[in-house]
Amino acid sequence: MINRLVEWILRSWFSGLLDRSVMLISVKGRRRGREYTFPVEYVDDGDSIWVLPAHPERKTWWRNLDAETPIRLRLRGVNFSGTARAFRGDADRATVVEGLRAYLRRFPRSARAVGIDNGGAGIVEEGLEQVAQRTVMVRVIPNRDREADPPEAREAAVD
Repeated sequence: MINRLVEWILRSWFSGLLDRSVMLISVKGRRRGREYTFPVEYVDDGDSIWVLPAHPERKTWWRNLDAETPIRLRLRGVNFSGTARAFRGDADRATVVEGLRAYLRRFPRSARAVGIDNGGAGIVEEGLEQVAQRTVMVRVIPNRDREADPPEAREAAVD
């Protein structure tokens, strides 16, 4: 219910309320090929956009991104295509640390939520390494020079 409300806001004239920290990501499921769209908190780090799936053990959408996978996203009111890949800290700790570092620079208060009690002291490298071991980060590479067709436009073309 909340996801639908946030999705509606991000597709509306009110998107400015959220779109500096929340975007929509559309991922195709591996089994049925159905597209799923989710609002996610993100950090734009220049060439990459980082997403930290909250409670990854309970989420499944990121599991469709075990390799570079085509995705669609709505970022700051514009639809883009791109690729995304999920990285697990137990398999690719350096990449997860890179994503966590970017994420915590943008959202320092999230340090406690991910398990780093930094006492407001900024990023603590030792804690970052430990947290990375059990964390999943999704790296999105948007194709910023090409806008993707929104789903409504594709559906209208089919009708």
